[in-house]
Amino acid sequence: MAEIHAHGAGSADRARIPLEEGQLLRIGRAPQRGWSVPWDPMISREHADICWEGARLRVRCVESARNPILSPNGCCRELHLHGGQSFRIGNTTFTLVVTPAATPGLAAGVPTLPSVPAPANPESRSLDDEDCDGILAQQTYTQAELQRMRFGNAEKQIELLARLPHLISTTTSDEQLAHVLVRLLLDAIPQAEAAAVVRYDPTETGRLPTEGEAGSRPAMMRIETRSGFAGRFRPSERLVAKSLHEQRSVVQIWGGENNQRFTISEGLGWAFAAPVPGDSCSGWCLYVSGKGGRDGAALVDETQLAGDLRFTELVAQFIGSIRQVRLLQEHRTQLSNFFSPRVVDNLISGRHADVLTPAERDIAVLFCDVRGFSRKAEELRNQLTSLLDSVRAALSVMVDCIVERDGTIADLQGDAALGFWGWPLPLQDGPLQACRAALAIDAEFRHRLGPLQDFAVGVGIAYGSALAGQIGTSHHPKLGVFGPVVNQGARLEGMTRQFGVSICVDAATAEAVRSGMPSSEARLRCLGRVLPSGMQSPLTAYALLPPEQVAPELTPDLLEAHAAAVEAVTQGRWTEAARVLDTLPKDDGPTAFLSAFLDRHHHRKPPEWDGVIRLTAK
Repeated sequence: MAEIHAHGAGSADRARIPLEEGQLLRIGRAPQRGWSVPWDPMISREHADICWEGARLRVRCVESARNPILSPNGCCRELHLHGGQSFRIGNTTFTLVVTPAATPGLAAGVPTLPSVPAPANPESRSLDDEDCDGILAQQTYTQAELQRMRFGNAEKQIELLARLPHLISTTTSDEQLAHVLVRLLLDAIPQAEAAAVVRYDPTETGRLPTEGEAGSRPAMMRIETRSGFAGRFRPSERLVAKSLHEQRSVVQIWGGENNQRFTISEGLGWAFAAPVPGDSCSGWCLYVSGKGGRDGAALVDETQLAGDLRFTELVAQFIGSIRQVRLLQEHRTQLSNFFSPRVVDNLISGRHADVLTPAERDIAVLFCDVRGFSRKAEELRNQLTSLLDSVRAALSVMVDCIVERDGTIADLQGDAALGFWGWPLPLQDGPLQACRAALAIDAEFRHRLGPLQDFAVGVGIAYGSALAGQIGTSHHPKLGVFGPVVNQGARLEGMTRQFGVSICVDAATAEAVRSGMPSSEARLRCLGRVLPSGMQSPLTAYALLPPEQVAPELTPDLLEAHAAAVEAVTQGRWTEAARVLDTLPKDDGPTAFLSAFLDRHHHRKPPEWDGVIRLTAK
């Protein structure tokens, strides 16, 4: 039997999971499927795949993992280990425990990997023991450790921190922000000869550069040196990569004045790097380098730099927080083009990084089209501004009624609108909100006041599985919804013309209305079993009606009689159906439709009649 034992920084951060031979298991902070390690922020949401192969455990980082696997042999993205051996990600140590009965023979040629012991105090700093040429000291610091350090020049640095929000507010781009930051770092740290802001874009390559990887090109790098600094300067890729992957501040002091393995510079003897925290700043790092210590001291050790590193990390925290706020504001602005304020608040508070990613869901689709537009356009052909005002007023009614009920606007075309429910947030009560939006739209057009005068409306609602999400580009975002339910909704909207009703819904929507909406809110009227033009499968169509007090002309007796006529037509009792229809008002739309259908067939049921009315027009 094999198990993985995980030990984090806290006393309660413990977990263990049994392994099955050949089973691929994903570990991460919050994987969609796999084993969750929620206590360690240095572990990515989806971090590594592990597989017990009988003789050894294979561990491999996924492409999106930000931090590497740590072993005694250094940082890596993949390794194999045997029982009793360990690896570490962030502050969590994972140990493979194999009982003797289940321990197979070691595979030939597989090197033995020694265990990685968990740190005695995960909050304490650690000195890397890599054999790197020229490094005299290398120190990593946790945020908690730096908070206990004194500023190197408290009065000056606190003054600059107080000015930082204003300085940031004057910038409008990453490049401007980087310029402000490097000048600030040089002003705050007098012994620094050079400062830089480096930004890698993990979305381009799928990952951040690994320590020791040569030739990694940052997406942005802003460098500033003292006016008296001679020579050229470039931040150490190794140091930046180490800081980014471990998400810790790192100090390096090296021997020799021209050790270009670590920094392309002349006469510099130390450097430190501080990652900028937060999802909005993934790949950002602040970098400072100098010759010696304060007051002209020729020699410096890592403890003398800790206060200045604390200041730099506080600056990084400011940047991370402010950029996160800016990102949320940008997201809110973008989302508000499509979603209601309540939906936007839920999405922003949930911090959904992939909020607009297409997904298959149960979707309620609403198609809405203005009736009377062609006639209005002819009347106002010489008054296009007035025509535009009328169309805007009609579209505003549709959009407002959809968004107020937490629907999403997918498209506006001419005098028509497409809205849907069920994405990005799942439906809570099926298509009922779509029905309420449709009834609200119909109520507004029933009044026909002001710019809506002479306009009517037709609405189709369908409910079923569909794929919904963002289909546009980053510069031209557009939401879309795909699936048979979309075509069905469009056909139902077209049926409102043929049946002379305002709102047509499918059977799934009608069933939700029966169970979820009282007659004081909405009523249903079966229109029959129909096969829309362009579709292969018939559907049962219903008219969604307002309550009796809103539409008193649609009395219960009328609806009951019409339902009997529909049933008689469906079952082939056409003579009976015609007799019932003759008792109903001739100006009633659904009655007129059935009467015309029977007249076209001379009230004689075709031999192949299957109860389905085939529509010839969309």
